[in-house]
Amino acid sequence: MGFRRCSSALVAIFSFIVLRFFVPLSSPGFFPESSTVYGGTLPAAQGKVIEGVIKPHTTLVATLIDLETPKEIAQEIARLVQPVFDTRLFHSGNPYKAEKDAGGALRAFEYKINDEKILKIQRGDDGYAANVAKVDLESRETIVTARISKHSNNLYAALGENDKAAVTLADGVASIFAWDVDFNSNLQVSDEIRVVVPALYHNGQFVKWGDIKAAELVNSGKTYRAFRFQDSYYDAKGNALKRSLLVSPLPFLRVTSGFSYRRLHPITGVNGAHLAVDYGAPTGTPVQAVAKGTVTFAGWYEGYGNLIRIKHSGGLSTGYAHLSRIASDIRVGASVSQGQVIGDVGQTGQATGPHLHYMMERGGKPINPMTIKSEPPIPLDSKLRPEFETAIAPLVKEFGK
Repeated sequence: MGFRRCSSALVAIFSFIVLRFFVPLSSPGFFPESSTVYGGTLPAAQGKVIEGVIKPHTTLVATLIDLETPKEIAQEIARLVQPVFDTRLFHSGNPYKAEKDAGGALRAFEYKINDEKILKIQRGDDGYAANVAKVDLESRETIVTARISKHSNNLYAALGENDKAAVTLADGVASIFAWDVDFNSNLQVSDEIRVVVPALYHNGQFVKWGDIKAAELVNSGKTYRAFRFQDSYYDAKGNALKRSLLVSPLPFLRVTSGFSYRRLHPITGVNGAHLAVDYGAPTGTPVQAVAKGTVTFAGWYEGYGNLIRIKHSGGLSTGYAHLSRIASDIRVGASVSQGQVIGDVGQTGQATGPHLHYMMERGGKPINPMTIKSEPPIPLDSKLRPEFETAIAPLVKEFGK
């Protein structure tokens, strides 16, 4: 299958196209046999078709009753559905389609569970039947490119900040290179991103991005490359990108205050040490553990507000302060995994605005999180190298060398 190239100059246009044709949970185009107008009705061959979206705080039974289905029949349908789909998982805003016969009785009902599954209810000679059907998605391999500029100075902006699909793609790129690049502070103007990724379509309309097959980041003149192989990412030499320590507890926003032994405190006005890095971020932004470890403190601690401390291997420990929320499963003694969300950004304690106060110590001595080096990468098993090299050869060629 050939590649469709999207140059950096066309990123804005590409994002508009994706935004226009991306099929969100409220899109009528999801249902292939439908010829209706979203939110309205059109005559069917022997009845009519109604499309709409699930209302907030409602149920399947209530939705069917709103469609003038008798209560007893609505309850019967809900009982039939329960073995194949938990109706408590109905989401407000998800689209549905109902077909009625000439007499106004419900003939069929479809509900979009997600991008890949539909709940189908159909009336037959023996009554109603329900099943969950999988949506067939067409994969079109695509190359997306972007460039960091003064106006688009992070991955979100470069790849289409207000586009849900582009944000998902940016999150994917950030997670791939999270062990090598701090996207909060390392990106520079003219840095370039290139991604080989399948675009998934249904009935000719873009639905979502698939798993990134390969990615390239040129950061300050240094080129980072990643290739997907057996559900993990490796560089061209077969070294695993994933290591024991992430370079940042947040995706990519901005550093508002660095590690320093002498800084003017914004609240007290006194010069003192700031033995941490502050990341500015909106309240509610998820904070992730940079490495697996054990929680040694979780709660309110003086000027730090809501604070979490985690002990890692090798005498390393990290702290996360001013949180608006501590995750319910984070308590003293709990084990956490790398990348696990432990809380949300806030401004509790002594804080002039929402941000994460991120601390790191080794052997009880404060160290600058932005200078810590992760351990050497782990190479791929030599027995898998021939298969790996064959798999990435066409992707390496797409990157030019």
